[in-house]
Amino acid sequence: MAPRLTIVLPLRGRHLFTFRFLWHANKCRLPYHFLIADGKVNEAVACRLENSRKDFPELDIEYVRYPDDINYSRFFTKMADVMQRVRTPYAMLADNDDFLGLDGIEGSLDFLDQNPNYICARGHALNFSVRTPSFAYGRICGKFNRFYMHKEDKTVTASTVTERLRQGGLCHAVYNAVYRTAAPIRIWREIAEMDLTDLMLYEDFFALRTLTLGKIHTHRDTISYYSQAATSITHEPLRDWASHLLRSRFTSDVHALIKRIACAAAETDHVDVGSIAENVRTTLEHYYGNFLSTNYGLASQIKRRIRARWPRLVNVVQNRPRFSVKRERAAVFSRLRSAGASRQRIDVIRGEIASIQSALSSHAFADFASPFLSIAQGDSSREWV
Repeated sequence: MAPRLTIVLPLRGRHLFTFRFLWHANKCRLPYHFLIADGKVNEAVACRLENSRKDFPELDIEYVRYPDDINYSRFFTKMADVMQRVRTPYAMLADNDDFLGLDGIEGSLDFLDQNPNYICARGHALNFSVRTPSFAYGRICGKFNRFYMHKEDKTVTASTVTERLRQGGLCHAVYNAVYRTAAPIRIWREIAEMDLTDLMLYEDFFALRTLTLGKIHTHRDTISYYSQAATSITHEPLRDWASHLLRSRFTSDVHALIKRIACAAAETDHVDVGSIAENVRTTLEHYYGNFLSTNYGLASQIKRRIRARWPRLVNVVQNRPRFSVKRERAAVFSRLRSAGASRQRIDVIRGEIASIQSALSSHAFADFASPFLSIAQGDSSREWV
């Protein structure tokens, strides 16, 4: 059967994470089309991915080389182009340092098949951290050291764009939802057109623009995405924001973002652009106020100074075994049961977590990746890890 979902996987280095992601997907025999957009091509890696049947015989992989993502503009252009290559009715974005939840994805696909007035659907996003042994490479291998469920689990059912923007707010978790393909094609094209200069803004636009395109469903009794903490390359929370605001287009980009969202809402709902713009501006003000307080308050300044003065001690503390991890894992299953998950579904999710643990094993995955480990060890950059 032809797959009904394409997993779009943008790459920029961190090759060991890419191999781990695909190794896990192959082991689980995920029945999707994998469309890989490589923005930092390494010939050894590219050859393996272009001849993927040898290493990943259970996967349907399409690998596309792109010019290096030397700036955000190149990245956005790449993503706008790769989305145009999707041929399945549904698409989902994934990062190579994370894992996919088959149960939640299949439930989302079935829901969208039966509910044409919804633009996307997803299960919970389960975040986890890994305690890394001394011989591991950049948190590739290790044992679970923390579990916590993403708090954003809204289902947005309002019939008008204006109400959906109020009801949905700024829900970044929809980024990894299962979408009707036309939606992310449109969103990425508009991001490339605006040529935003900050990753935070493109994440904000993605969340808000989704609400203008349709309803959002969240299955609270399952998991569709497993996200590893402390490995993503996103915005820089410790940068000098005063300098950033004075030397970037951040403010003008925010105005462009708000205008784009407000015009989309006004065109659909036939309402005043100014009132919608003010509502969006208020949502962003609240979010950035919390962001600045969290990352630049007194507690954060103290933590930053401690990191700068005693980096090894901080690494030891952060990598310490947390004895609460079993309790946190039990709390995840309790929350799923409270949402109506059956015993069978709980057992399926237990199996998914066990398969991720296998991918994190220093034996199982490391055996597969052994040809590349010596290269990764000698590379002090984030090229490989």
